[in-house]
Amino acid sequence: MKAATLAAPVAAHPPIPVAVETIAVMTIAMVGSSVSSQLVDLDIADIAGAFSVSADQASWIACAATMAEIVSIPVAATLVRASSLRTVVLCAVTIYAACAFASLGLETMGPLIVVRTIQSFCSGVLSVLMFVAVMANLPAGAGRNIGLSIFAFASTAPTALNATVGAFVTERWGWQGLYYFDLAWALALLATGWMFLRSSPRAMRFSEIDWIGYAPLALGLAALILFLKQGDRFFWFDDPTIVRAALVACVALPVSVAWFAWHPHPLIDLTLMRTPTFGWAVSIATFYRFGMVMTAFVVPQALMRLQGYRMPEIADANIAMFWAECVSFPVAWLWATRGDARQPLSLGLALFAAGAFVATGITPAWQADDFHLALVLIGLGQGFFLVPTLFYATRDVLPQQGATAAALFNLSRIAGQALGTGTIGALITEREKYHSAILINGINDANDAVAARLASLTAMFRGMTGDESLAAAQALTSLSGTLSTQAFVLAFADAFLIVTAVLGVSALLVLMLPPLRKDRQ
Repeated sequence: MKAATLAAPVAAHPPIPVAVETIAVMTIAMVGSSVSSQLVDLDIADIAGAFSVSADQASWIACAATMAEIVSIPVAATLVRASSLRTVVLCAVTIYAACAFASLGLETMGPLIVVRTIQSFCSGVLSVLMFVAVMANLPAGAGRNIGLSIFAFASTAPTALNATVGAFVTERWGWQGLYYFDLAWALALLATGWMFLRSSPRAMRFSEIDWIGYAPLALGLAALILFLKQGDRFFWFDDPTIVRAALVACVALPVSVAWFAWHPHPLIDLTLMRTPTFGWAVSIATFYRFGMVMTAFVVPQALMRLQGYRMPEIADANIAMFWAECVSFPVAWLWATRGDARQPLSLGLALFAAGAFVATGITPAWQADDFHLALVLIGLGQGFFLVPTLFYATRDVLPQQGATAAALFNLSRIAGQALGTGTIGALITEREKYHSAILINGINDANDAVAARLASLTAMFRGMTGDESLAAAQALTSLSGTLSTQAFVLAFADAFLIVTAVLGVSALLVLMLPPLRKDRQ
């Protein structure tokens, strides 16, 4: 017999004012953790410089942080059942703030990785709890739909603000500004949580948590993230660490799934995936992260690689997406609650695909302004997609399945982002190699255009230096740099085209979903 059938009775929903206060506090947690989780990735160059290490060494900070974040997600909602939302929030944010404060005084990379890992585990716990709060405090219907729409906005819109926040704090305080921000929102959450969150009776004991099932799941998820985050940087299966991570993930994850299927009280009730609306919603939400990769990875990488942009310039590009999200989320809520939810869902994916397609026209001269239309389309698509997806995901979820629903939906968020980043990153790398080979093969003495370009560059540098041999060498170096840039441009265009195809097909497939019944909205 499954855990779903043996669960303790579910408490009645609290009064609306209490529910509003609880969700408001958890919105602070969701926004803060969403912004913080991306800041290290965006400012990895400054951190590497501050600690005098290479970018490859510094990348382990972000990798370890994501590994810890995904490991925390499966157990977060269950910890609430074993204590209370108030206890989990206050404990997690206190540890988080202490780690942020400790990071300010560190001088070597090793301790910073350890402290950031602990901090990100707590951040991962907090990021799940807004979904838990909505499901536990609001009854199914119009009220819950509003709460889910707020969760969708709070978990997505901060992506457009990451660079803005990062630019603001690092311009004033350097890399330590990232941790000043962490301290600020953590202390705000600690104060509001202490004042407004209420204790609730325990539904289970800590000893009753399925720790045996959690152990291989955590190990497998951490190994999977290591493989996806660092694989492209370290040439995938050419590196023994990446190979070992792949093997651990391939063994540990099936073991945990088998345990959950057999155990009478599993940590994750996998029978929920058999529910058509939830299974489809989680699967589509994972593919949706390929679209998010455009804003969180591909566009920033393109601007940094082609124009040498830092966070302030990237912030100027992303802010247009934020304003588009402010429009699309309330419209999506209104449309999905009063009409056929499949229509805004499909439109959202189509807008994602359109935004990616617009970006396929990228050239070496593209600046932040050139991405504005693509990012506005993506911002609109996020609201139209995510709001009805959450309505589908939660429609047939039983109260006792809330912990599993929270875990699986948030796992799709982190794992989908890592999968999208790893896949698109590898695609860009391989296509850059391909385009470089093609362009280099075209460089020969028989090519009149190349000969004319070299002669022009040589003449320009000769006029600057007066040295014929040095001018010829500088001309070749300049031409090589131009070819490398063009190869990357073509690789980015290929990545945008793949995202267009994946999301375009998904926009058609979602129309196969069953319509939401009015009595369940």
